[in-house]
Amino acid sequence: MAEQVSIKDFLRKRQMAKKEIKFKGFEAPFVIEEISNEENEQLQKQATKTTKSRSGQVMQNIDQDKYAQNLILKSVVQPDLNSEELQEFYGTLADPYGTLKRMLSIGELAALVQAVNNLSTVDQTLDDKVDEAKN
Repeated sequence: MAEQVSIKDFLRKRQMAKKEIKFKGFEAPFVIEEISNEENEQLQKQATKTTKSRSGQVMQNIDQDKYAQNLILKSVVQPDLNSEELQEFYGTLADPYGTLKRMLSIGELAALVQAVNNLSTVDQTLDDKVDEAKN
């Protein structure tokens, strides 16, 4: 017979993981934070497009690029990519992802994306998560 387990064994307050990433030329590190399942579902919904086929069937597709951009923007907590001062400096008003692209080199942006991916997943890549979300 199985040992009785208390429900208290499953009660915990979950702290979202944070990580600092230092890039050359910036005084302070970028800080990223793991997102919750609820936040992830919201990002997926924001990136989902609903279309009708010719036969009238409703189809939903996740825009992978939009989802990936939303995930990065949600995960970066420092610097504030919505800062008007930061956007003005980089000439990207009302475009936080554009600001990030202007701030970082291709390699740095790839490193940031990889860090967000590693922080928000265990053994899945971002593409695996998107494919899982589609199903």
